[in-house]
Amino acid sequence: MNARLRSQIAMAVVSACIVVLTAVYYMVPEQRLIFVALGAIGVIGIVLGILLHRPAHRLPWLFLAAGNFAFAAGQATQIILIQLLDEEVPFPSIADGFYLAAYPLYAAGLLGFVHWRTGWRDRASLVDALTLTVGLALLSWLFLIDPYARVAGLTWVQKAFSIAYPLGDILVLAMLLRLLVGRGGKSRSLMLLTAGTVGLLAADVAYGLIQLNGTWRTGTAVDLGWAVLYGAWAAAALDPSMRSLTQPVAWRAESATSRLTLLTLASLIAPAILLTEAVRGVRSEVGVIGVFSAVLFLLVLYRLAGVVATHQQAVGREKTLRDAVSSLGGAGDLRDAASAVNSAVTELMPDTPPRSALLTVPDNTLWVNGAHGGIRGPLSPRGTAAVRELIASGENRLVTLDGVGPDLAAHLTGQDEGPTHTGHALVCPLTSQDHPSGDPLIGALIVIGDERELLMLRETLATLAAQTALAVARVALAQEVNRRNSEMYFRTLVQNASDVILILDDDRVRYASPSAEQVLGFTNLEGTHLIDLVPPQDSLAVVETLGRIRSREYQTRREHWRMIRADRGSIEVEVRWSDLREEATVGGVVLTLRDVTEQRKLERELTHQAFHDSLTGLANRLLFQERVNHALVQAQRDGTVVGVLFVDVDDFKVVNDIHGHSVGDELLVALSLRLQTTVRASDTAARIGGDEFALLVEGSATPTGVERFTEHVMTAFAEPFRLSVGPLSTYASVGVATTEDSIDSVELLTHADLALYAAKTAGKRQWRRYHPALQSGMAERAKLQEGLDSSSIETSFMVLYQPIVELASGRIAGFEALVRWPHSARGMVLPEQFITLAEESGQIVPLGAWVLDQAAAEAVRWEEFVLRGGTADRNTPYVSVNVSPRQFRDEEFYNVIRRALDLSGIEPSSLVLELTESVLMYNDERILAEMSALTDLGIRIAIDDFGTGYSSLSYLREFPISILKIDKSFVDKLGRSPEQYALVEGITHLADTLGLTVIAEGVEDVRQQESLISMGCPFGQGYLFAEPVGAEEAKHLVLAPPLGRMAGLAGTPTEGQQ
Repeated sequence: MNARLRSQIAMAVVSACIVVLTAVYYMVPEQRLIFVALGAIGVIGIVLGILLHRPAHRLPWLFLAAGNFAFAAGQATQIILIQLLDEEVPFPSIADGFYLAAYPLYAAGLLGFVHWRTGWRDRASLVDALTLTVGLALLSWLFLIDPYARVAGLTWVQKAFSIAYPLGDILVLAMLLRLLVGRGGKSRSLMLLTAGTVGLLAADVAYGLIQLNGTWRTGTAVDLGWAVLYGAWAAAALDPSMRSLTQPVAWRAESATSRLTLLTLASLIAPAILLTEAVRGVRSEVGVIGVFSAVLFLLVLYRLAGVVATHQQAVGREKTLRDAVSSLGGAGDLRDAASAVNSAVTELMPDTPPRSALLTVPDNTLWVNGAHGGIRGPLSPRGTAAVRELIASGENRLVTLDGVGPDLAAHLTGQDEGPTHTGHALVCPLTSQDHPSGDPLIGALIVIGDERELLMLRETLATLAAQTALAVARVALAQEVNRRNSEMYFRTLVQNASDVILILDDDRVRYASPSAEQVLGFTNLEGTHLIDLVPPQDSLAVVETLGRIRSREYQTRREHWRMIRADRGSIEVEVRWSDLREEATVGGVVLTLRDVTEQRKLERELTHQAFHDSLTGLANRLLFQERVNHALVQAQRDGTVVGVLFVDVDDFKVVNDIHGHSVGDELLVALSLRLQTTVRASDTAARIGGDEFALLVEGSATPTGVERFTEHVMTAFAEPFRLSVGPLSTYASVGVATTEDSIDSVELLTHADLALYAAKTAGKRQWRRYHPALQSGMAERAKLQEGLDSSSIETSFMVLYQPIVELASGRIAGFEALVRWPHSARGMVLPEQFITLAEESGQIVPLGAWVLDQAAAEAVRWEEFVLRGGTADRNTPYVSVNVSPRQFRDEEFYNVIRRALDLSGIEPSSLVLELTESVLMYNDERILAEMSALTDLGIRIAIDDFGTGYSSLSYLREFPISILKIDKSFVDKLGRSPEQYALVEGITHLADTLGLTVIAEGVEDVRQQESLISMGCPFGQGYLFAEPVGAEEAKHLVLAPPLGRMAGLAGTPTEGQQ
């Protein structure tokens, strides 16, 4: 029968006896001898456990058995006095002596476990145990000890014995708590031991409280606590884990949460009692509670100081490990690695002179930092079998110094080999999967020191061992690489090298390495002339190189060749040579060929990417600059003109905003293809920015040729671009500069950029050639922009109003709000001078909102003025406000309109918003939804300058447009050009067919007025009727007589104003 089975049988028998006797006792509680039998079985169980499991130290268990025996003897004595001798038991009696003797024995047993289990000075656990004990002792004092001391009628001896019982419980409690708060982990035997002790303490406390009331009797639930004491302690001794209670355990990190909770509860006992007494109005034992509170406060402070010190130690160890990792990373050999380990161990264990060793296997090499200091090694100890056995499991092992073997212990201590060596050693295995030998176990790190300190540093030293293993593996790998580079591996390297090695005799191949077949495709090259392996066009250069090699006149040992494969394909190789004709072992010229075909291809691709745009494939700015420089040099030689065109796509941001960047990229690609078909082979097309392109025109005889080419480029935009979203029309602005006005490439590009700005400022869809006046114009533009940036909208701008007149009657139908900038130095700045700048900078959004607010408020005042004037036959004029494309695309535009309506109180039907055709250029659902939302409010929408932009009948059908405004450029030639008359008449009839109102802009003479009336155009505006006027004058014009020459047909004639 094995020991485990015997232990299980003994456990079962003892447990059964305890349970049965306890049950019998509660059936016949007057038979107290049954309880004595329980005590005897408890003693027998502990002794039997000692005999079965043979713990390393028996004394603690014997103390527990003796304590149980004393407790049972007390019960037996009491029974003998009462039941057998029929005497009244005095107090105190001999039985009390046996009872009280049990407590020191219990405490001695528990203290023995503490000593052997956690033999080091664990101050933190001691303080924690004291804190808990003091807190619980306060309760014992208040509810047991002090009441006993105050019982009347007892002698001082009786009081002393009564108080001794709770004091004994406190002593046992202190030892139990010290055992439990240690960092050695928990076992089943320890749990059973704890359960038995808790049973003892609970029964004693209950007995004491009942005795104070004088109601004690046998056979109650209190007796069950002592029964648990006997049974649980016997089971603890019979469990195999009982051996661990007298064995040292590894240091473990404390459980902060549970321990902090217990300490908090213990420290709050005294304040809780004071609070309870304050609520009850009782003031007893305040001094005692204060003393206990002070003790608890001091213990907690001491504990916190220990926590801070522990944290500082952890930080120091972490720094030491970081330094060690850095040193190990730079270790060139095992001596350096051992030295780094020695430095780290010395810093980790400063209080005792540490001794460490680095043992590597399978070469059995030892590097020692012994007691005499310094690194000794490499040593070859005879007996390392013990260490190899220890590290075979891959776990860290703490052993006595003799456990590493006498020979190794002698090397470590520096003492002669003897039968015993005192001290302990921590053996940490060094493992690595990358060791050249293939065996993951490469050695051991051995540290000698105090047992307690080694246990505390176990995890830290394990981390150091892991880093040491990496360093040892790296050193071994480096040594292996060096060894394989030696001459004995030369042939193997040549046979397996991917590079081709050729040995030449008189330019013919005498030897070719096996890789020649893979690289060149030839199975046998011996006797082949090297010239036959290169293309004919490269053969002359190769012959010259071979000649220089033979004559030793070369300055470099590396060239780039092309060579022919067996399949007649070509590869590119990097050639290196060594002239070893005088070496007896070689006797020829050695060529090393490396296939760099893919590498060269990649280099060419990278070079192409460096000089070309990745999206369009056109030249980029860098290549374009280089081409310009080259063209200027060539132009100076042959006297030709060089031109540079900067092409910028108009409203490209609108495409991105409406259709997304993917469609924008499609447009750029399509545009680049069209530009490539436009330029000549000698010219260069490049993409130099997001939507900016550049064209280099070379070989032109005069600047006029460059201008003709520019006109050709502009026509390339006439046809829509076919994209995934359908046909898309877009246009461009072009700036042109030639060498006639530019000296060098920097100036040429700068002038082209200035010309591009001039073209965009002029209204886009145009081209401009650089002339010197643009330089000053750009400076003026910059000053204007600076002034615009610093201007306040409310104080710097003003709104004028130009009447919109019914052409036949001369009556005012509405006003167009026009913003002006009265500048202190420049005078009145017209919109065409600053609106574009405001559009580019984004200031047009707040400026447009301000104009809208002013115009809406003024329209309300006109209505009030008409009502006060009492002219019922007059309609209140509406107000028309211009909206820029950027302002209309702003996400808050609709809210701005609603705010203007709400603040001013204007009727939505009295407000007209004028949009340019560029807003409708891209038939987008968002634009349609925005316009529909505005018209749903009652606002009317007009298309300004119709016919000058992206005119399309589909826009007039699909968008909710109410008014068409014919641009002034069409009205100017009325009466002089039949074609122009027919065009305007066609627009008017088209608008009438679609139900749209037509307004002619720029009417300046009577002949134009008459022509417009004859073709059916109902409304017009211009200097014939009135110039733009201020708000006050516009108010009076509302009630003024009809305006214009034709007004006489319907009322009083008025002279047009210029």
